[in-house]
Amino acid sequence: MAENTVKWLVEKQVVIVKAYEWDAQGLADDILRVNQLVNQSNLPLVHTLWDFNDLEKYPGNLNDIRKSVQPLFSNERCGWVVTVMQNQMVAFLSQAATSMFGVRYRTFKTMNEALSFLQGRDSTLPPLS
Repeated sequence: MAENTVKWLVEKQVVIVKAYEWDAQGLADDILRVNQLVNQSNLPLVHTLWDFNDLEKYPGNLNDIRKSVQPLFSNERCGWVVTVMQNQMVAFLSQAATSMFGVRYRTFKTMNEALSFLQGRDSTLPPLS
């Protein structure tokens, strides 16, 4: 199994996460890394792009997910949270977790759709596709 990655897609503007497997602690650790990157930016909003297409293991307990994502989703710099996935259960859990915090959230089936969406929402981004 490949390791999850957290890195800049666009320096100081968009963080991308590629996830393969999470338990509650792994999710919390990745959220902490994302939040650290968001806090490195001096921009008012930093977007996050989450690629869940290859996510095979994830916490099923919504309370564990809520606790894990709270530091990022309550960050005033949290911009759009955009996910790419096919799995309906992960889509449901993602929607539930983001709705608790009033996060700007959208999910898409393809990376191209997600990138197009972000491009349309933030005119300061360089071309993403």
